[in-house]
Amino acid sequence: MALSENGHIAETGNKMHHEERIVIVGGGFGGLCFAAALHKVGLKAVVLEQSDKLRPEGTTMTLWNNGMRILELFGLADQFRSMYLNAPGVEYLNQYGRRLAILDHSHCEGGPHEMRCVERKVLLEAIAGQVPQGTIRLNSRVTNIKKSETSPNVTNLELQDGSTYSAKVVVGFDGVNSIVASWLGLEKPKSTGQLEVRGMAEFHNGYNFPKLFRIFIGRTVRIGILPINATKVYWFVVWTDSSEGWRNITPEEIKQEVLQLTKDFQVPHFTSCVNNTSMETLIKNTLRHRINMKPTWETQVANNVTVCGDASHPTTPNLGQGGSMAFEDAIILARKLHQALKSKESQISKVSESERIHQALLDFHRERHGRTYALTHKAYMIGLSAIADTAIKCFIRDWFSIPRSVRTGNYMEPALFDVGNLPINEEESHN
Repeated sequence: MALSENGHIAETGNKMHHEERIVIVGGGFGGLCFAAALHKVGLKAVVLEQSDKLRPEGTTMTLWNNGMRILELFGLADQFRSMYLNAPGVEYLNQYGRRLAILDHSHCEGGPHEMRCVERKVLLEAIAGQVPQGTIRLNSRVTNIKKSETSPNVTNLELQDGSTYSAKVVVGFDGVNSIVASWLGLEKPKSTGQLEVRGMAEFHNGYNFPKLFRIFIGRTVRIGILPINATKVYWFVVWTDSSEGWRNITPEEIKQEVLQLTKDFQVPHFTSCVNNTSMETLIKNTLRHRINMKPTWETQVANNVTVCGDASHPTTPNLGQGGSMAFEDAIILARKLHQALKSKESQISKVSESERIHQALLDFHRERHGRTYALTHKAYMIGLSAIADTAIKCFIRDWFSIPRSVRTGNYMEPALFDVGNLPINEEESHN
């Protein structure tokens, strides 16, 4: 195995021991974005990904203004603008096709607005292309985390293959089932009592769908349809069900279940969307979240270890902001660590490096808590309000709740967050 740029490898019997400054657990969107951001500011890191290849874990991701802004930092935004449609608005309908509310994004405050449904595989590969060769270590499943017995400012990570990593900073971007979050003692994400099926339909000869994001809402079931590009369409079905017995059913059985659940819906083209979805793009999940109501910087940081993205604030997909929040985390934490480790102030500081790292992690969570709590809670409330199991609840939802929520003044508010810029890598600027 090649030496890393910022550490070394030592033999310990038949095992490898790696010493690194920054280790990122999880090679998903957030982890790779964080590694890319660190690289841009002159900090080296390695990414430990448990799989034997990069896995997008799903078919698509919705990127609004805040997500596209982060792609701009890496010079990727125009590439994705050319590949994926910008949805002009959103339309809510009941299961019989009667319009409940419609919103033109161009009428919303803070424009121009973007809402693009992008393919996860393409996005993941693009971000991976932003990190130096050797940054991503595949087949690297972390099985145990320990504080070093010889250095209180170092954390040891034990891998399934017997190798170990020692790091001055450990950041878990390892999703809702995060081993880092578990080590920190965070509660496991809870089921919301809803299941979701997502798919990506492909029409090789094109389709004749509205370009709007359309959401059809029934009593305990809702359908969403959002065009991706000229030939692909994203769709989802969410329904009330807290059971876990679905995990062994086949993709074909999932399709039949979806069609049965939605048979009373009058949704043009939805059956053709399901039928034109390949088995590889069909995903079924239990919707889970954890609402971190209290300030969490004391529980989400242990010396030089912390969590970000879904490991820190797992959320339901009702706002389409889960991926973008992970991207935001990556940029802001990279900025904090640059200030602690690379800025002129840090070089002359009398505070030790380990103390600066710990303070940077605490400052990061202080800054992020308000936003991540607000969006996680709002996403949950949207999903909760969509559930209506009686006629009176449907009436209130359809005539009052939905029209009130789909307004030009507040609908785009979550997407207007500007993550800011990354600091200039002073070493590169002098070259």
